[in-house]
Amino acid sequence: MTAIIAAIANLKGGVGKSTTTVMLADGLSYFYGLNVCVVDLDAQANSSQMLLTERGVQMAYEQGKGATHLLSSFIKGEPANVADFIMPNAVSLEELRIAEENDDRLGWISSLPSHPHLRLQEMGLEETWYSQAGTPTSLANKLAEHFKTGFDVLREYYDIILFDCPPHLSPLARAGLSLSDVFVMPTIADAVSTWGTKQFSDWVGANVAPDLPSRNFVLITRFRNTGYSKQIANELQEVYLKDRWFGPKIPESVHVLNAMERAAPDSYDTFRGKYGGVKGDVKRLSERFTDFLSQQRAGRKWQKMRD
Repeated sequence: MTAIIAAIANLKGGVGKSTTTVMLADGLSYFYGLNVCVVDLDAQANSSQMLLTERGVQMAYEQGKGATHLLSSFIKGEPANVADFIMPNAVSLEELRIAEENDDRLGWISSLPSHPHLRLQEMGLEETWYSQAGTPTSLANKLAEHFKTGFDVLREYYDIILFDCPPHLSPLARAGLSLSDVFVMPTIADAVSTWGTKQFSDWVGANVAPDLPSRNFVLITRFRNTGYSKQIANELQEVYLKDRWFGPKIPESVHVLNAMERAAPDSYDTFRGKYGGVKGDVKRLSERFTDFLSQQRAGRKWQKMRD
């Protein structure tokens, strides 16, 4: 089976898109032994820093790896050889590293990282494109067309490809959504986020793909166990997005923040050591998400490799 592409996206910032991306990558690779590729399309490069560290992101950029160099291929009219821009090792879990050293790979994470230069590069492309009477939609379509061949090849080597999208509707973000089979929408249980989440989901259906909202996995992050948060979460599930799949509520916790910090590009931690008090939440997230993917792939069931 070829890889499923999942975009992690929401127009609202600060809802945990990059954190969700990393938790999914770790959970799917650790519990299910999946080969995961994280593609960071956000110039903030948060998920890239979480996986590679800030120094690792800069090293990748200097080595000609990452989204900036992929976008350059479009600007220069060169083939989108996506595999050439990937950092093959973005693993931070000790269990995955040891299995690899023993020639018994059981789950892996690679990264096509971002870099802050990406936004400047994308802005320059937009200015040139629009000066020639192009539109944001036509640019997004051309980017998706250019990248599709490269990612179609990549599908043969991975089980799942995660697109970490920026919190705005840039042509690059829209291209990522249009290439995706499903999309994951993290949100927060408050009134403003609820309204924005519904609006964004409707926009995706109207402007990217009519059936993509029906392939939408919603995740409530930074959840506080209060009456107000429970009420908002219930409204999301029972009223606003009642036809969507929902993952477990991820609590607001210092354990989540600590898990996203990697000391050095060559440092590793056990799954238990990395996630501490939220390891059960990451497990439930991966379980629920694989159930969701099974529905998308006509009943295909992913088997657990670790527990």
